[in-house]
Amino acid sequence: MSTPFRHAAYFAPVSQSQAWDLGSQWLGRCAYQFTSLKQPEFENLSAELFEQLTRTPRLYGWHATLKAPFELNSNSRLEELQTAFKQLANQTVSAFHLPLKLDDMGDFLALVPSQPSPELQALEELCVRQLHHLALPLSEEELQRRTGAGLTARQSELLQEWAYPYVMDQFQFHMTLSGSLKNVDPQHKADLTAAALEWFAPVLENGLDIDAVTWFSQDQKNGNFRWVERFELGPSNCA
Repeated sequence: MSTPFRHAAYFAPVSQSQAWDLGSQWLGRCAYQFTSLKQPEFENLSAELFEQLTRTPRLYGWHATLKAPFELNSNSRLEELQTAFKQLANQTVSAFHLPLKLDDMGDFLALVPSQPSPELQALEELCVRQLHHLALPLSEEELQRRTGAGLTARQSELLQEWAYPYVMDQFQFHMTLSGSLKNVDPQHKADLTAAALEWFAPVLENGLDIDAVTWFSQDQKNGNFRWVERFELGPSNCA
């Protein structure tokens, strides 16, 4: 089997849980089983429009990013990446609970924390730092392209250091529910928001237990990401 194109560290609810099933059905794809799913139907949204509005996050699968997608550098092997995932999960003291709310991120809808979480910030920083040495550095051309994408000075600094601008103090945990809504009819956006509040009501009521880091891979450029392995948090998980 060929080496995957890119890898990422995500938070994903445990497979076959209600939170996993709801998110995967919303997106129309299960990254764990690597299969398409029938999306839910809503009275005020046509199936075609709903499919279109959720198309972008469908590629990545149901998740929240902890370490953004990266290519392995030429000196690293998949076994080293697996070991790094095990080690970072082992360094996190224990699982923690995260209450959620639905948020308009300005361009898309997402589930986000309803209150600050120092544990979550620490986990994200650990993932970024522990996996960084295995990642292929961005080319100068790619750095220049991303630097000119409306970033703040701080975000540009983080891009240069960590190959991604939304890390450390700029990190925002979010579980993406839609693609760009900039040019979407306001009524359609309102209908999508109402549908998300209805569909994700159990998750919004109960929150999530952040209990693992999950390795996702993208086998080829522009391909769907798939679930590779889930690493539960806590010292007992590393031999």
